[in-house]
Amino acid sequence: MKTSQRSAAIALFLIFSIAMATITNGAFEIHLTAEKAEFKLGEPVVVLVSLTNKGSEPVNISPELGPEADFLQYLITDPDGKETPFSPAFVADRADFITLGKDETATGTARIFYGGNGYSFPKPGKYSIVARYKDSRSTPFEIRVLAPANEAEREQARMILDHTEVGLFLMLEGGDELADAKKQIDALIAKHPTSILTHYVRYAVAKNLSVPARNFVSKKPRSANLPRAIEILQGLKDKDFQFYYQSKANSTLASSLAKLNRNDDARKVLQDFRKKLEGMEKLRPYYLKHINDQLDKMK
Repeated sequence: MKTSQRSAAIALFLIFSIAMATITNGAFEIHLTAEKAEFKLGEPVVVLVSLTNKGSEPVNISPELGPEADFLQYLITDPDGKETPFSPAFVADRADFITLGKDETATGTARIFYGGNGYSFPKPGKYSIVARYKDSRSTPFEIRVLAPANEAEREQARMILDHTEVGLFLMLEGGDELADAKKQIDALIAKHPTSILTHYVRYAVAKNLSVPARNFVSKKPRSANLPRAIEILQGLKDKDFQFYYQSKANSTLASSLAKLNRNDDARKVLQDFRKKLEGMEKLRPYYLKHINDQLDKMK
């Protein structure tokens, strides 16, 4: 290793060590909620997370509060009373931190519907979710997964829950090599085009198309298909599904338009979504900053 590389590695290690040492001294108030309390069987579950520093000193924490940050641990208790730690499908490689002063709060989101143990909510019933960091633990947050109301809903759920590749595709928001996921997603879109479950897979398909990718099985790279991604995302603009995915769909639509030098259209997408979000007091802390940051970059 070159001297400069070794110095950089040592510096990163020291920063990380200092940050983790600071975190250890903190006491946190952790709060979980969600956009809704009831989810359809097969619907991605995303929880909203707030973390408040209740210690006497500032603390450095990961800016991401989802399980991939490997900071907060999420525990899920199923309808039978079995508690299982959520195992993320991947761990993000991050070296940046934010500082929370005393009584300051950070907010974030956690996608916990699919991970290293498969689907987290595979059957109807009441589930309890807890987030913890060392001795700090949230109050249990309960959601209910609804039983399918008819055969069509049952078929849609099975197209997702019976196929682990679909869960992985939704978590990664792509994966050209996931052939079974593509087969099931194409079938879901074709047979149930207006289903709320279809909105989620359409977003993941569009996100995948919006960036260049490489099929890790065939080893073949491909270019982004921005026109097709934009077409799908424009069709999702007015759909009623979780705001987490609405936010990501609008953000991806705006960035795709900007890549085609359609900057005025991109700004309008974000401005219209921000106007919609400003009327939602509960959700603003979780999504407004990202939209404003994206708009600032387009000035």
